[in-house]
Amino acid sequence: MTNNSQTSKPGETSASPASPYDARKHPINAFDDNQILNGKENPLPYSSASIDDKNKVINVKVRMNYDTPSFFTRMIGLTSKPSDEQFEKYARLADDGIAKYWSRTVKLNGDDWTVNVTPERSTEGMPLTLANPGSTILGDLSRRSRNPHPVFTGTLYYDTDTLDPERSYGMTAAHEFGHPFLTHAYGMKYSWGHEGTSSMLGSKHDDAPEYPAQGEINLMPYHRDNSNTRVGHDDIFKRSIASENDVKTLIHISGRHK
Repeated sequence: MTNNSQTSKPGETSASPASPYDARKHPINAFDDNQILNGKENPLPYSSASIDDKNKVINVKVRMNYDTPSFFTRMIGLTSKPSDEQFEKYARLADDGIAKYWSRTVKLNGDDWTVNVTPERSTEGMPLTLANPGSTILGDLSRRSRNPHPVFTGTLYYDTDTLDPERSYGMTAAHEFGHPFLTHAYGMKYSWGHEGTSSMLGSKHDDAPEYPAQGEINLMPYHRDNSNTRVGHDDIFKRSIASENDVKTLIHISGRHK
């Protein structure tokens, strides 16, 4: 489910009972930094990392397999098919969003490491459908981005009714990209529950964190409005980024290449 952008804002659904959210309790903290750098057995099949210990740079390549909506989902009104030109635009925006929001600096063994995340197209990549909204009769079902892979293939909707649709699409793509690998690492409850800030169906918990007034906005959890100051859409776009712990998770579960 999307985080803070596009048409799918679970914060607008009815709130569900409180759940424990604490960024300090991220499950990556069960691993030491050497384990993160060395990777793990059974890595993600569509992500690989190269570790440059001398220059403290980690390059992560993520393979993406974008496709148009199936005839079935179009027939029942869940999606509508983008033109070839629209499809290429959506793919470019998705690639740019993933690279922007998942590339950052992380600290490992006391050193700052630069992490560069680069999507590349591949038929063996993470499958993701790029679509226009379907029938309005279906409401959010036909316009709310979601990515339950590997259970089902995700769908990323480009909605022109969204404020600043291009930036919104890029950030939504980055958020939806995060779900499958968090599912791979920690299971569906953690991933679909947005790290403890929502139900598995995307209903935001009462104790979800507020948007911080300054500093980073964690890309993957859901947030509530800040009770003391207004945090606008432009601010959210500029300050949102995958958390250091989520990026460490991506490094840990990626395969390794020279």
